[in-house]
Amino acid sequence: MSLLRPTATSHASSSMMATRAAATLMAGAAPYDYTLLTLQPTYTIHDWPATQRIMDEYVAETKAERGLTFCGYSTTRSRRDSTVVGDFAEEPGDKLFCRDAFPDAGGRLPLPHASATHFTPLHASTAPAFPSDSLLAHLSNVEPQRSALLQGPASLDGIELHGPAAELRKCEDAPALQGARLFEVDCGLSRLEKESGGMPLPLQLVSLHTSFSLADADAARAICKEIVATTAGEENCIYHGWTVCGDTLTCREAYGSAVGLARHCEGVAASIERLLDGPATLREGQLHASLSQLPVLAEFVEERRRETGYCSRETQRFFAAEGGFSRYEVQQSMFGFFLRR
Repeated sequence: MSLLRPTATSHASSSMMATRAAATLMAGAAPYDYTLLTLQPTYTIHDWPATQRIMDEYVAETKAERGLTFCGYSTTRSRRDSTVVGDFAEEPGDKLFCRDAFPDAGGRLPLPHASATHFTPLHASTAPAFPSDSLLAHLSNVEPQRSALLQGPASLDGIELHGPAAELRKCEDAPALQGARLFEVDCGLSRLEKESGGMPLPLQLVSLHTSFSLADADAARAICKEIVATTAGEENCIYHGWTVCGDTLTCREAYGSAVGLARHCEGVAASIERLLDGPATLREGQLHASLSQLPVLAEFVEERRRETGYCSRETQRFFAAEGGFSRYEVQQSMFGFFLRR
């Protein structure tokens, strides 16, 4: 497990992946409301080897917990070096992004537009009843690693906590979350058949995080719901959610492949254009993916001449590092999805 060796699975061109995607559809569970509680701290790295050691310990401790959906981290790479894996070297000042997700074990209902009429509730034994319970226990468990990270190897840029309003309120007074920005779930969908309780397997997501400044919240939210409805018809989406903190609107979405994300970007292009035509303005975007998936997305951006805006050349790239894991279940094994049945 190494930040110095970002996850690198076999590379495939976008055309090859598109052919495979066309032949293999994801017959996943009906989409249901997005309610994950997600902890997202960002750090500036000052000492790469020390940060690596601490993150190895962090993941090892977190794997012993049962109440997580996934735990992962990724880093920016600001300096190219042809002598190292992936042609990118570690550089002081690069960013470390962590994300830990916690499920709501109370069961799920399909979205109104979903074709299925029933979603099997999660077993109570798979996780605590409330995601906030899991998150607070997690913070206590990894406090030694979080403290060690801040004693020189890295400095904290900020913490974001995304989730349902009721769960955010239970966490807001936690000492470890002082100063955190709390983002309330507004709308979204998930296709995880089982959000927790499985054997830990490598976390392999292609995820895009995009934030906007709100000018007209009502108009923006209407468009967000429209985008969710469009996304519900996509076979490669794992989750897609919109959260709000003050005048900041954030979209967090994950796909099983770079091609899946590229198709999504094409499918919602008109809606995103209307969102940015008055209701909101773009703040920033982050793309988190493995070394093998990033070139596919770079090719998509180049071919479509996406110089600025949503999922474009200006979107900041984060290399997914080895060591993250997931405990969720999905319907079909493809593009990094793992079947646990």
